[in-house]
Amino acid sequence: MGLRGVAIAALGIVFAGTPAKTALAGDTDKALFSAKRLTCAFVQGITAGVTPQGHVSIKPPLDPNTPGLAIQIVDREKNRAVLEEDNRETAGVFMTAATGISVLARYPDGGVTLVTVYPMYSGGSDNFLMVSSSHGATTEPKMSQRYGLCRVAVEPPALPPAPPVAPEQKHK
Repeated sequence: MGLRGVAIAALGIVFAGTPAKTALAGDTDKALFSAKRLTCAFVQGITAGVTPQGHVSIKPPLDPNTPGLAIQIVDREKNRAVLEEDNRETAGVFMTAATGISVLARYPDGGVTLVTVYPMYSGGSDNFLMVSSSHGATTEPKMSQRYGLCRVAVEPPALPPAPPVAPEQKHK
């Protein structure tokens, strides 16, 4: 079974115990497609590495300390988004389709991450199903596929305007 087969099998395992409500045209679609920010947590995942000899090693399960990610939609007209992972923010592009929202980010080292959030709730919750695939660009290829849940994040309130600067008093 190749990496693709492992990824598909893992996706089936992750979501097998979680019945999903398909988004109906209406509230679910509107909630996802109008979101300005999504916060996501991972529940399952696998990491694969390739040795110089071409051997593939798979390292499940996902480390439970793996931090989640956030998606910030920056400019809908220009399809710009920011993917926030760990301690880095990476500019990317986002695409929408009937299958959901996808964000593609490319890192300075050449690696890429593709995150897709599906317009489908997990069970009775308001968490959308998601998958994040990363292809690292190191001396030895490293790929990961992580599965989880995203929800629409509440926008933090805007900061109040700065107080006006007092004019300097002139000394005579």
